[in-house]
Amino acid sequence: MSFIGIVASKKCFENIKRKISEQVKEETVNFIQINLRSVENIKNIKFEIIVIEDGLGKFKENKEILTKVFKHTPYLMINTDRNQEEEIEKMPNCITYGLNRKAMVTVSSISDIDILIYWQKSLKNREGNKIEIEERRIKRKEKNKLKNYEILIVYVIFKIYNKSIIEEV
Repeated sequence: MSFIGIVASKKCFENIKRKISEQVKEETVNFIQINLRSVENIKNIKFEIIVIEDGLGKFKENKEILTKVFKHTPYLMINTDRNQEEEIEKMPNCITYGLNRKAMVTVSSISDIDILIYWQKSLKNREGNKIEIEERRIKRKEKNKLKNYEILIVYVIFKIYNKSIIEEV
């Protein structure tokens, strides 16, 4: 059983949870939305992945708790378009993502038809296999509910879990 913590809006959280649950049926993955109400309760949870989609500014009073949890999380994903947290970005377990060129996982091209994702730095997945540098085109379904950042998050989590990467969302 693994835990994925997500700092994001309710809608973003639900979209990510739905898409990952569709693909990772054989494993028990528990999703926890981290917000101001839940932050006190997460200090004893051993997360495998934490995704920081929203800004962390609202957690100023809980920074010590979050920093401790972040340090003990094997994979910490942070949206560097919305967060300028150099202390977190320097953590060895940090995977940066966003539309900027400095992010570890970024977008080379976006259109209504597809999105081209570029993984810029090697990393080991949870099974110890190396995730190589690559570029992957993912087609969008007409009724796609996932936003660009949500697609990046799902892509990274699938790479960490060594799942076959989605060809279409």
